[in-house]
Amino acid sequence: MIHQKIKNLILIIMVVACVYLGSYVWLQLPDFLMYDFNEEDNIKEEVIPKTNVWNVIKPFKNIIKYKDNYTVLYSDDKYNLWLKAIDIVTSGFVNYNGSVGINSSVAFPTQYLKFDFPINIPIEVFTDQMKIENNKLNEDIKYIKNIIIDLDNKNSIYIYNGEVTIKIENDKINTENIFSIIEKIDYSKFTKYSFEERIDDEKIQIPVPLEMTALNPVFVQSELDVFDTVYINKIAKDYFKNNYEYVRKSVEVNGNLVYVYRTEKVLKINAEGQLDFYDSNLEFNNNHDIHKSLITAIDFTENFLGFPKDGYLSNIESIQIEGNYGYRFIFSYKILDRPIMFSRVRDNAALQIDVIGDSVVSYNRFIRNIDENQRAYMQNYEIISATEVISKNMQSNEIDDMELKPLKSEKIKDISNIYLGYFDLSRVQKEQVLRVVWVIEVGDKSYIFNAITGALIEEW
Repeated sequence: MIHQKIKNLILIIMVVACVYLGSYVWLQLPDFLMYDFNEEDNIKEEVIPKTNVWNVIKPFKNIIKYKDNYTVLYSDDKYNLWLKAIDIVTSGFVNYNGSVGINSSVAFPTQYLKFDFPINIPIEVFTDQMKIENNKLNEDIKYIKNIIIDLDNKNSIYIYNGEVTIKIENDKINTENIFSIIEKIDYSKFTKYSFEERIDDEKIQIPVPLEMTALNPVFVQSELDVFDTVYINKIAKDYFKNNYEYVRKSVEVNGNLVYVYRTEKVLKINAEGQLDFYDSNLEFNNNHDIHKSLITAIDFTENFLGFPKDGYLSNIESIQIEGNYGYRFIFSYKILDRPIMFSRVRDNAALQIDVIGDSVVSYNRFIRNIDENQRAYMQNYEIISATEVISKNMQSNEIDDMELKPLKSEKIKDISNIYLGYFDLSRVQKEQVLRVVWVIEVGDKSYIFNAITGALIEEW
């Protein structure tokens, strides 16, 4: 009798245990059916990094003319001249009343620090970021191509908008802090420039860099490796979030990874490390504010893979998608303090973001970083001087000279810029190198020359 009771007790315990444990199997929904309310709340409350926009809206180069020195800085990490200049420019804009006026031939200071931007940037990008409401300022300036800090007069700055120069002068502007930094710079460590270079009898009207060596080639690798499936899947999950369980993943013959959600959202990472996505299932608002759109693009990038090191805004275009207007922001970046030039044989960009209202509808990213495993193999090589490259590519009147060359002697006076950069020639995986090039800008054209051989690579 006692044995029978013990057996019944054990049986009851086993039944209760089975019911208890079975509830986890039968009552708990699988992941792909489970709606995570907490996760959605977290997404809504996600803290967007407070981006220092001035690290993105920044000059392509800083030009210093001080005493007998002329120096061009393509990196501002050491002196932080741009970030220090923001306060000066803000003081000038806040107190702007147009009293000095606009003058296309305004006297330029003999000593200056010039911030040169790659494009004419709408003034609203600056004033909105500075929280300045001054319609006259916006109407007078319209765009900013150069900001010039006067080193002769501590109370004045100049703005060049691509057409005319505006002088802003008031006692709220104080350039002494910038001046104290510039006078302490050891200019002997930087590239020398010549103001007297000639091609035959024609004088080049701009300072010519006298660089004779450069690192070449530079071995790089794409920031995204399609074979790192764990990391690639994490990127996809970060993008699709709660919808990831419904995403269809496929691998194309050429190795491209494609993630598709209801044909509305598509994420593609090709074998070369280029990432693209497009989202057609968005509700657009009527916001056409260029500053807010730019902030949307920057904040999205900060949260999705992060903003590339040494990246900067290099172009802005107006776009229209299904009757909705917005902006395309294109960002470039530098390696070893030199700008990256993408081949235009294909439509390339380091980072391209399309924004309609407050939504990112398209995102294209292709960033390559130095391959640290091959850094030891990169060496400084002797390069052809800028003037020799120009001479080698001048058209000749010789009848026997049948070789087609791009430059004409009458265009020498129109040369507006000369600098060294690194050229991203190919996106073929085997071609994971950047080659040093001379960039010669003449009028509205740019010529890209191999700095080792002097041969023309591309013309834009």
